[in-house]
Amino acid sequence: MSKATRRSFLQKSILGGLFYTVGIPILQANNSLESVNLDSEFKLENSNYDKIDWKKIRAQFLFPKNRQYLNTASLGPSPRMVIDTVCKTIEELETTCSHGHHLTGKTHTQIAKFLNTSEDEIAVIRNATEGMNIIARTLRLKAGDEVIINTHEHVGGAAPWMALQKDLGVIVKLIDLDLDGEKNLKIIKNAVTSKTKAIAFSHITCTNGMKLPVKEIAAFCRNKNIYSCVDGAQALGMFPIDLTDMDVDFYTSSGHKWLFGPKGTGVFYMNKKWIKKLNPVFAGAYSDSKFDLNNLTMEYRDSVQREEYGTRNTAISLGLRSAIEFINTIGIENVAKRGRELSIYFRKGLSAIPGIEILTPESEEFSASMLTFRIKSKDNLKLNQQINSQYKIRLRGIYENNLDAIRVSFAIFNTFKEIDNLLLALKKITTN
Repeated sequence: MSKATRRSFLQKSILGGLFYTVGIPILQANNSLESVNLDSEFKLENSNYDKIDWKKIRAQFLFPKNRQYLNTASLGPSPRMVIDTVCKTIEELETTCSHGHHLTGKTHTQIAKFLNTSEDEIAVIRNATEGMNIIARTLRLKAGDEVIINTHEHVGGAAPWMALQKDLGVIVKLIDLDLDGEKNLKIIKNAVTSKTKAIAFSHITCTNGMKLPVKEIAAFCRNKNIYSCVDGAQALGMFPIDLTDMDVDFYTSSGHKWLFGPKGTGVFYMNKKWIKKLNPVFAGAYSDSKFDLNNLTMEYRDSVQREEYGTRNTAISLGLRSAIEFINTIGIENVAKRGRELSIYFRKGLSAIPGIEILTPESEEFSASMLTFRIKSKDNLKLNQQINSQYKIRLRGIYENNLDAIRVSFAIFNTFKEIDNLLLALKKITTN
């Protein structure tokens, strides 16, 4: 095959694969993006929980019906309407040679409404890790200042603070948590000293799916003049979140997990009381409310959207908006109830299998749509690989905090039949 022929073949293969995989006529897109209603791609006939058609919801996701995917806590696949929004937006913007920045306003509106806060307190970023880095650097901590984190944090939530320790001499104080959930507020309170400037913690831990008392921790922090910094990567899209009610200082999350949004999207929240008091770490176009290079004058925007400096990917920003619309169509309360229902069903099945230890709290106050377990006297990380290869069930091994466990995520596309299949696999494994 000649170079020219090979190049032509590759071009046709790539374009053809894009066309048929996405499932929309990309090359025939309408060139008026603003006139297109991107929110009406998916509807349910009934949003009453007992009448929801879960099979119809499952059909919105592109992965094969025989693929048993129980790992949304790592990566949530996007439904068709999100993919269509991203692809259509790319086509429109490339056709009009536009960055589309003016189209992103509705995304901020949707996020703010979804989280019950104001648009000026919300910015679209790349992921929760970027958000935690923004928080860590924005606080302008100095050597000797103390930050409390815990042993259940994801690397993305812990590394930004550890970097401050390396770079500035900030003290990172590491605490362990109560796996039952009951004593965690007390543990955090007891760890505070006169040097404590910030407490960084997950809304839902990535390790055992344990919910922390965010509102209570935030209230304690306010009374002690300590920053409350929340990693919501395992919470946003899983259950209702009210940032106004929780009254935290900072909240960051990814769009690519429980929201089923585009990869490379995230949400960053800064309480409005800090917007004028704390300057951004980075600045560029759209960071300013006033800019005069000749006079070296610049004033920052009175909005967290100053963090969206420079040219951004408008397509995935609109895709994030579409993801929230998808969740809203189902109802976030229904999403939460479905995940909890599946989790309870799995827990009941696990309790009947000898030799299994459940590491996730049972109480709804301290748990939601994730469950972590381990089989005693087994290498559970290898066991996770066996479940994946032998039974074609995708879970996630938990190596963090030396738990040697397996985490199961229960999303809206999962079924009771899949849980039965997993329980059957575990019964076979424990009897061998």
